[in-house]
Amino acid sequence: MKLSQIKSFVTVARCGKFSQAAIELDLSQPTVSHAIATLEDDLGIQLLFRGKKGVNLTPAGESVLAHCYRILQSIEDIQQEANRYKSLGGGKVRISTFRGAAAQLLPKIRANFKTKYPQIEIKIAEEKDCPQVEQMVYEGQADVGFTTLPTSKDLETIEVLRDDYIVLLPPDSDLGFSVVNSPKLSWTQLLSIPIISYPNHNSCFREIKNYFKAEGYQFQPCEQVRESDTIINLVATGSGAAILPQLSVFHTPEGVTVGQLPTPLQRIVVAATPKDADLSHAVWALLDFLKQVDISQI
Repeated sequence: MKLSQIKSFVTVARCGKFSQAAIELDLSQPTVSHAIATLEDDLGIQLLFRGKKGVNLTPAGESVLAHCYRILQSIEDIQQEANRYKSLGGGKVRISTFRGAAAQLLPKIRANFKTKYPQIEIKIAEEKDCPQVEQMVYEGQADVGFTTLPTSKDLETIEVLRDDYIVLLPPDSDLGFSVVNSPKLSWTQLLSIPIISYPNHNSCFREIKNYFKAEGYQFQPCEQVRESDTIINLVATGSGAAILPQLSVFHTPEGVTVGQLPTPLQRIVVAATPKDADLSHAVWALLDFLKQVDISQI
């Protein structure tokens, strides 16, 4: 059994197609097909069902795939240990993060961190929302997860940043002028405008819903969409207002007014690691960096 066979099998299983796996591995499709075929011959079992629309794992393939993932992870761990001994600053940190942090926090953090540890590789994977980030860390597929409190998994956390929620008002809003002079909205004003929000399952939606509930109100958005950019563009075209955390606001369109909630609402962004885990030198270096630096100033 060769490492190239294992890599080919894992990639094909993930991609679902030999052609896509070949592109990702930078190999020809016949080479990938041959690697899988010889692996099946070596093992004496069929790993994949092949069809016109792609491939699917056989029951045996599903079991073997789990072992292959562990083999590749062990190889990566060995390489990381080797890097650690080659250089005090060597190694790799796999970061899983929600989109706002991926776009507005991690590029700055990585750039500043690498000025101190240029040989540590930082690999960033963007997830849909915080629960997916935490699952990646919990399962060991990421070393560090950028998420928000409270976490859904039993993880160790370090506070990174406090992210304020803001109100975005459309250009034709009657509140626009008053917000410019006094950016804090009253509850009467906030309840008088239609609000566009995330879907119910989104972590930000739940925080906003609880915020309204704590004040004795029911949060009832007029429209719900998944992406922050879509919400902001809908606000810009006058479809309604929005309550968003600042990290989710990548741009403020012309004419859109930024206001403040009646009482502050923040989400606490944290760096999460597995509890009681034996963290690598590279991960410890990143965590120590996060403890010492003021993220809002970089």
